Amino acid sequence: WYTYVERFAGIAGNRDGLPQLPDGDFLPGYPLNALEDYFAQQLKSRFTNRHVISARCAHLSEPQPIHLEQGRAQCQNRVLCQRGCPFGGYFSSNSSTLPWAQKTGKLTILPYSIAESVIYDEDLGKATGVSVINAQTKERTDYYAKIIFVNASAFHTNQILLNSTSGRFPGGLGNDHGLLGTHIAFHNYRAKVTADYDGLAEFSIDGRTPTGGYIPRFRNLEKQDTDFLRGYAATFNGSRYDNTDTSGFGISLKEQLASPGLTGWKAGSHMMGETIPKKESRIKLLKNKSDAWGMPLVSISVNYDDNDEKMIKDFHEQLSDMYQKAGFTNIQKHDSHQAPGLDIHEMGGVRMGNDPNTSLLNKFNQLHHCKNVFVTDGACMTSTSTQNPSLTYMALTARAVDYAVNEINKKNL
Repeated sequence: WYTYVERFAGIAGNRDGLPQLPDGDFLPGYPLNALEDYFAQQLKSRFTNRHVISARCAHLSEPQPIHLEQGRAQCQNRVLCQRGCPFGGYFSSNSSTLPWAQKTGKLTILPYSIAESVIYDEDLGKATGVSVINAQTKERTDYYAKIIFVNASAFHTNQILLNSTSGRFPGGLGNDHGLLGTHIAFHNYRAKVTADYDGLAEFSIDGRTPTGGYIPRFRNLEKQDTDFLRGYAATFNGSRYDNTDTSGFGISLKEQLASPGLTGWKAGSHMMGETIPKKESRIKLLKNKSDAWGMPLVSISVNYDDNDEKMIKDFHEQLSDMYQKAGFTNIQKHDSHQAPGLDIHEMGGVRMGNDPNTSLLNKFNQLHHCKNVFVTDGACMTSTSTQNPSLTYMALTARAVDYAVNEINKKNL
């Protein structure tokens, strides 16, 4: 299912042969710049399990027929992805999956809709639909369906299910053991290391790419070798800036532009650390407080713990040592001390598992106690790993949909 998604979305990257970061069905990867390549060679010569690779990204470096059929075009390396790409050069629902679904003639999009709760029929023993609030009029409408996928983003998915109460499920849909909303986790982005490099003066950077260097996880792989659990990955980006003074005009301006005032090379890495899901890290509904549409507000209880602090310390030590061995100078350690929630990739609360006593979803992302409801966004995750999780969400979704369709055809749903 990873291959299915990778081919459809278009993932640029190299086949790096690292078991902690499995290879996939990739488009050609983007090259490292001079400093990134230099650092990669330094790590290769000094360590057996530390690597700098081209970070994999969902950009069309070399579009295939399936991408052209979607109406997308090659990434133009403008690096303005956050504005939305008119070429569809990077994968998004707007550029790819929604237009593709519209072509079937079976997609209905309801804008200004806030999913409030899943409707459960106690006589039938299954969900029958979704209650929706119109964001503009605040009018409530019920929509009915045989199968329901709740993918509202991790925390809102938890909110919807917690708000889906009934006589059978007074604590939220499928919540027989009080686990709904618990074991929340995220990625820890607090730590950073920066440095200067005086070499490679003959190289500069012309143009842009949508990605940079990536250091896959190298701690606690084959065995436990640190005083903290799990591990972290890191970015590695090399940059060199043009400080040319462009305030003049005429001949003097032309001369300045012809002799750019380049800075030295700058290096930087930020940590992407795995946090440990814990039962006390949870989402609850505030029954006595509502938002503007009448939805109960959520209370989120989550914090960094001792494991996170040890991981940050190790990241600072290891990256500083790697930088020093590569000949970098002015090595600086940074810790933003930002609160959880200012990081990204929230996960958990509706965790998968084989045992209904310790999980809410089965291996096909189906609620143990309400078989026609599926959750395949970040809420389903049992751990965060260190990689960006969206590709996994999409693979889980494709697999769950295939399973659901087969179950319908077998009359099991």
